Amino acid sequence: MTNTWDAAGFVASSRYRLAVCEYLSDDGPGLPSEISSHTDLAQPHVSRALSELREREVVELLVPESQQKGRLYDLTDAGRVALNRLAHGRNAVDVEVVGRDDFPHDDLVEFLESGYSSVVQAVAAYDGDAASVHFFEDEPADHQASPVVRLWTTTGPDDELTSGATGKHEFTVYGLENVTLVDLALDEHSRLGISLDDDADVSVRSFVDAIEGCLRN
Repeated sequence: MTNTWDAAGFVASSRYRLAVCEYLSDDGPGLPSEISSHTDLAQPHVSRALSELREREVVELLVPESQQKGRLYDLTDAGRVALNRLAHGRNAVDVEVVGRDDFPHDDLVEFLESGYSSVVQAVAAYDGDAASVHFFEDEPADHQASPVVRLWTTTGPDDELTSGATGKHEFTVYGLENVTLVDLALDEHSRLGISLDDDADVSVRSFVDAIEGCLRN
């Protein structure tokens, strides 16, 4: 995964960071007060998002650091690439919300419900440019904004997905706001995304092993 994919994931994992970047892309450069006014976000949220984005070199301060008024911000070149990749990913994936019986992997939803019902939020099966998503609670009003759907937009459909030399699937864990995402590569073209409560007392390695066992049965 390239640095710009990492940056895209960081932006996508917070609605505040995403809103700030989208404003700067469409209307920037901008002052924190302007961003706050146009995005309907409280200025402390905007200031925190700008600080976090500066640390990742997604945005830059256009005036001297010592200047306390008129602190103008804009996206960096890397920030624009990251946002473009994020937008491309959102447009590239055809997402369908499905029930248990229509989920592509037989018995996986039932397995997660029986063993992890208190912590699992959603599971998604990705295959090329399509995704089937099952929510274990009520479907959110905007399922495209759910972390398990945004996971695909942050990693990119052209990334190489292969099994590890040990014969076990490769996986990546993302700690986002209020959720832990497990991105599990099944083969060169398909993967699973599972979202868990961020305070879930679950060993991720054991969790992945259990999922792999379920998929083999």
